[in-house]
Amino acid sequence: MKVSFYEGLGNTFCVVDAVEGEDYSALAPLLCNRFKRDGLIVVKTSPLEMVFYNQDGSQSPMCGNGIRCFAKYVQDEGLVSEDSYHVETLAGTMKVEVQSRDPFMCKINMGRPVFSNCLTKVADDLPLLNRQLEVDGQVVDVNIVFMGTIHTVLFVEDAVAMVGSPLGEKICNHPLFLEHTNVNFVQAVNPSEIVVRTFERGVGWTKACGTGCCASVVIARRHGLVTGKVKVRLELGDLFVEGDDEVFMTGPATFEGKAD
Repeated sequence: MKVSFYEGLGNTFCVVDAVEGEDYSALAPLLCNRFKRDGLIVVKTSPLEMVFYNQDGSQSPMCGNGIRCFAKYVQDEGLVSEDSYHVETLAGTMKVEVQSRDPFMCKINMGRPVFSNCLTKVADDLPLLNRQLEVDGQVVDVNIVFMGTIHTVLFVEDAVAMVGSPLGEKICNHPLFLEHTNVNFVQAVNPSEIVVRTFERGVGWTKACGTGCCASVVIARRHGLVTGKVKVRLELGDLFVEGDDEVFMTGPATFEGKAD
């Protein structure tokens, strides 16, 4: 099996073409551990589809950095010739618009944020915004949204300082979340800029999470902290997120090599 390696702002992936009958939930941990990658992207054609697995073999409906790497892969492999096309995912149909081929940059229509207790798999029917969560005797203010996958957003004074904090893992595995949650620590810098650091379910602390950036901007906008197009500062670069009813993410992806 040929394995390609792609990177999106520090989020790293193995990319493989789909093979009928393959157990990707078992293959993902093997490849990700062997090659030290955050996730596995499986490429299907007719129709064009991205299937995504986390490092631990769990499947996720969407991955924002992953879909940009998917777009770079299908361009590199000649699977598409257009600069605008649609990709099927478990979170719905995503539209890709390639803005630059070298260096590669694309804009993704990430769909709509959904505030649904059913989709976020929470254990109660209380509102998802502006709610309090008790974690080891500490009460934290959280906001929960489905943005391609399940996300929880917290506002903090220093997002970078939260990296390595046990709070990320504890919220991720809190009993409220029946299928766990991604946890985004967000620092509002000004109305057009935020800093985000993410504890990703099935992975742990990650250098970038595209859907998490989108969720963070959506929640920050609802709190009146940002307007218009927002720069999201990550450890290794920036993403740009705009829109509210429909959310658009713009960022890079890079090919890193291949192996058997």
